Amino acid sequence: MNLKEEKRKMANKVEIKGISKFEETITTFKREDDGTYTKVTKKVTRNRKDSSVKYHRKNNPVIEEGPYLLVAPGERFDDIMSFEGLNGETEVMHFRKIEAREE
Repeated sequence: MNLKEEKRKMANKVEIKGISKFEETITTFKREDDGTYTKVTKKVTRNRKDSSVKYHRKNNPVIEEGPYLLVAPGERFDDIMSFEGLNGETEVMHFRKIEAREE
């Protein structure tokens, strides 16, 4: 099949509206200057075709909770986050929510 035939074949494919996009929730922990962490949660729309992510601000607030402390794996924790480290292994961080200090 030559290039012209490939382009024609791809032009005939029609995307079904709404099927290529879906909502997902992203949760991260942001380190503050005082050593505590803030949990940040937001909903985004991901396009399955090109993996692009779009955040819609209207009626979609970013939720911030905290403060949290980073604790050792054997200690009591309220939240957990896992991610792939630089060496390809799964890393885990444990967080305990603490009462906010009034200044």
